[in-house]
Amino acid sequence: MPAPRSLHLVWVAIAVLGLALFGLLYLFPLYWLLVTSLKSKAELYQATVDLYPHTPTLDPYLSVLFERGFLVLLRNSVIVCLATVLITLTLGLLISYPITRLEVSPRVRVGILNWALSLRFLPPIAVVVPYFAVIRSVGLYDNPLALILIYSLFNLPFAIWMLKGFLEEIPRDVEDAALVDGASRWADFRLVLLPLVAPGLLAAGIIIFTFSWSEFLFALILTATPNAQTFPVGVQGLVTQFEVIWNDMAAAGVISMLVPLVLMVLARRYLVAGLTFGVIREK
Repeated sequence: MPAPRSLHLVWVAIAVLGLALFGLLYLFPLYWLLVTSLKSKAELYQATVDLYPHTPTLDPYLSVLFERGFLVLLRNSVIVCLATVLITLTLGLLISYPITRLEVSPRVRVGILNWALSLRFLPPIAVVVPYFAVIRSVGLYDNPLALILIYSLFNLPFAIWMLKGFLEEIPRDVEDAALVDGASRWADFRLVLLPLVAPGLLAAGIIIFTFSWSEFLFALILTATPNAQTFPVGVQGLVTQFEVIWNDMAAAGVISMLVPLVLMVLARRYLVAGLTFGVIREK
């Protein structure tokens, strides 16, 4: 018996070391990004490389947000992402509710789901030029509304499929009991089903917000001025023809990473519930 136990301990030690090495390789770039954002230019370009800032400074953050005007880009990103979440979840719920809670023929249900998937078949690079032509012809070029509409279109399939899975986990007996008690279909949806599906809506909203927050291609092509540009577009502008402003770029990267990360941490319980497709399961 001692030999198998010793072998088991060896494998456990190897697994722990492997996970620690993997964690180090994964976290070190994030750590280096944070360290770079806290260094001054003098310390950044010195001959020796230090793993930590000797004189930490917030000047790169102040420079990015106020001197370079990234505060406006940050506002644009928040407005675009929140509007995208609201529109996408509303349309996703309006589409997923009938095909899961009402008597709909299987052909119609499959057709709607396949249509939703078809919206994501082509990569963004393949449709950005036609979208650019359409957006410019309708007068929405360099307008945040264009980004909101396109982001909503591209995230709608995800919302439909995720909410469909979540709604299917809720027993119909819950709704039937309310209908038997005299509740209307609207009251049943608003007072019974919507509170139960709220964790799924929140989880889908967080993921849609994250997808929209990090989108770069459409924001780059369909905007031209800071009045409509989003935060990722501003970050790439820190790479100029003559230099790369490393500490400002690192500060912008930390800000860009921090917003969805904080959002996910605050709502992690609902996010896990949504990704497991429901909190109510029939026995």
